[in-house]
Amino acid sequence: PRPFTKERGVVAPFMVRRYLYLFAKNRQGYVNLCHILTTNAFKNIELDFIKEHSAGLVLLSSSIELLKEISPAFAEKYYLLLPYHSILTKEFPSLAANEIFYVTKKEKNLYKLMCAIKDHKYEYKKGASNHLLTNEEFNKIFTDYPQTIINNQKLSEICNFAPENRGWIFPKSKQNLYDIIKPKIKNLTHHERLRIQYEYRIIKNTGFGPYFSLVYYLKEFALSKGIGMNVRGSAASSFILYVLGLSIANPLKYNLPFERFLNPQRSEPPDIDIDVEFNQRENLIQEIFKKFGKDYVAHISVINRFQKRARFRNTARAYGISSQELKNIKNHAGENLIKNIHNISEQIDNYPHYFSCHASGIIITPEPIYNLVPLYPSPAGQITHFDKDGIEMVGIIKIDILGVRGFPSLYLSREKINFKDQKVYKFISEGKTLGCFQIESPIVRQFLKRIKPKTLMDIANAIAVIRPGPAQGGMKEKFLKRLKHEEKIEYPHPILKNALKHTLGIPIYQEQILQIAHDFAKFSLSDGDMLRRAMTKEPRMKKLEELFFYKAKKSGYNKKEIENVWERIQSFSSFGFNKAHSITYATLAYLSAYQKFYNPSEFFCRVINNKGGYYPTYAYINEARRWGIKIIAPDVNKSDTNFSIINKTNNTVRAQSRTCLITGLSEIKNLSFSTIKRILKFRPFKNGQDFFYRVQPSIDEGISLIKSGALDTFSHTWPELYFILLNSKLKNLPRPFAKGRGMTEKIPQLRDFHSKIKLHEQLHTINFLPDHHVLEIFCPTRQIRITDLAAGKKSVITGTLIAQRTIRTKNKRLMSFLTIDDETETLEVIIFPDKYKPNSVNSIMQIEGVIKDDSLIAD
Repeated sequence: PRPFTKERGVVAPFMVRRYLYLFAKNRQGYVNLCHILTTNAFKNIELDFIKEHSAGLVLLSSSIELLKEISPAFAEKYYLLLPYHSILTKEFPSLAANEIFYVTKKEKNLYKLMCAIKDHKYEYKKGASNHLLTNEEFNKIFTDYPQTIINNQKLSEICNFAPENRGWIFPKSKQNLYDIIKPKIKNLTHHERLRIQYEYRIIKNTGFGPYFSLVYYLKEFALSKGIGMNVRGSAASSFILYVLGLSIANPLKYNLPFERFLNPQRSEPPDIDIDVEFNQRENLIQEIFKKFGKDYVAHISVINRFQKRARFRNTARAYGISSQELKNIKNHAGENLIKNIHNISEQIDNYPHYFSCHASGIIITPEPIYNLVPLYPSPAGQITHFDKDGIEMVGIIKIDILGVRGFPSLYLSREKINFKDQKVYKFISEGKTLGCFQIESPIVRQFLKRIKPKTLMDIANAIAVIRPGPAQGGMKEKFLKRLKHEEKIEYPHPILKNALKHTLGIPIYQEQILQIAHDFAKFSLSDGDMLRRAMTKEPRMKKLEELFFYKAKKSGYNKKEIENVWERIQSFSSFGFNKAHSITYATLAYLSAYQKFYNPSEFFCRVINNKGGYYPTYAYINEARRWGIKIIAPDVNKSDTNFSIINKTNNTVRAQSRTCLITGLSEIKNLSFSTIKRILKFRPFKNGQDFFYRVQPSIDEGISLIKSGALDTFSHTWPELYFILLNSKLKNLPRPFAKGRGMTEKIPQLRDFHSKIKLHEQLHTINFLPDHHVLEIFCPTRQIRITDLAAGKKSVITGTLIAQRTIRTKNKRLMSFLTIDDETETLEVIIFPDKYKPNSVNSIMQIEGVIKDDSLIAD
């Protein structure tokens, strides 16, 4: 990336030691800079292109030859007189300048370190000053050239342009927001219409109507492609977004204040984050690029900075220490060297490290983006030079489209779902939600067992209160006690009952700050949101505290009452959760559980294919098998790339019986995507010869295909398949000429391997056994299963480790929470510090302990 100079100019490299410095003196110059950078990204800039885009730019160069060649196109041009130059030209006005690579002299070693990290070492010229010169230094160095100092001042006066927000920029919309809303409010109640009017008035006054229209258009566009889209976070507080089908949660039902999302007192734009199914996101983004045009859509950049581990590793490498050498030093007496590297690396803490693409942010504009900001090319689409803050600075609002791995497929048919189905709530209350969006981790499943949710609000409260902040603050246990009537529900003041009744008198949500400030101190909801935002900002907080006390006192409350309520607000402000977000995710979690309960085959197929869940793939396969779903080994004639549903009777993929899942070819280790594509293109195959001749996998791929069981569809033993594979790779083997015939050589009859050997190889090739839990094969003589365990009784249980969470106690000792499973069930295991030993995931464990509260306490 080329360096900017305070967003006003850019260094344009040509040949060695030949540079042009271009500065924008007005908006036209800035636009031309953006064009130059976009068109010539990552390569030397063409002079002719610069000449065509010279309007509004000031030209500087230390190369007289370069100036002569290009200067006729520029109204203002200057020759840079560097400290080590002795020639002053009369052809061009001169500037006093030096090559600046760091701010102060003290940063010279820091600059050398950064150069070494980049493997680019700068050779300093004798007497050169590469720091930012002070006025005194300038006057001393250029004392014989006073006119250059005067010219410097003139340049600073000419180039006073900087990009700024001249108003928010939105792409043109066929419909304005009012026209979109109007046909959708016919069947609304009077109360709902009032909320629509209130929100619309704020949206219109703040000028963000086109933003809402754009998001609605994207939703409709995604829907036309069969892709569901849902807003998350505070955007779910908007009833308009709910009516437009962008939010799954009704904010009126859950008392979600619109001001939490769009506060008329704030100048910054609302933040609309959009969730889509993980493996559909990239398709949607590419469709958006096609729809609007590649010049009008771009990804947003991220400037990644040096953090502790990266800065240490890179500093060590700069000093010639490899990763392996560093590891050896750590393992031996190298404390002083390690300490020195740490000290040196602290100099680059939080310095820019590398440039990358934002995980979710894109922008869409009404004019080519390179008129607004410069762009870099990338295979996924163009990326802005500016990060999200820079984008906002010039008036462009980003849209975040996030791929969510657990996004439920029932989202598009959510209107047909009964959200009050007590069978589903009972299922959730039993902790059977492994694989379900947001509620599958051991700690959440255990908590759901204890609170036994009966409504979406109960699930939302569980998602909010289970987080580390409330849990560490004792709120989780307090919430449980009040829920079970073991502790009396109390409120800081009776008037706060309305704000806190759904959370049993315990403040959990950020929105409750708004409601408390409104009910107790007569704050407007907008002021309440300003109070929420100011909680961690001391100067602003002090002013709002004074206002809170003043208004509360004016409402008739005494000092003690006001202090009590204020302390409660302060105590939970740092870990209050977004209620709109919690409600949204609770609803998606319910949809996920609903699908698992009523359509487990479809559910498990999606969960396994999505990857990235809390547990490894084999844990979901074990769970699917416990639900009565047959798992079939990969088959080159029947498998898709990913897992798919198959009819057991006629082997038709995606048939209606939905009783079996067939393993996808992508599960096979060492198998490339290109080989998978050839398999899908050329099949069906008659036999092993036909397969190896037409697909031509590599030796490693062929071995993996055999070990996975994907070639068991043919009437060959594994040794025979190995023979066919190896012979197909011999150069002197005659090739058949008829397509599909395969090799004609006679295959020797070879005895197959023992079944246990084959299962062992299959396990290591696809990381699970399709027909069996690993314990059934490798630990068949177990006396007890997880479902046989009884509370309070000491038992020895064998299980496969599928999850592990290790924490440090207050005494800094390690303890662990494990999840193990067998063919019958999963089990949570607690290992206290006295019994703690590190274990590797996927290992088979034998643990002795006592069952207490559905968990095994290890002895």
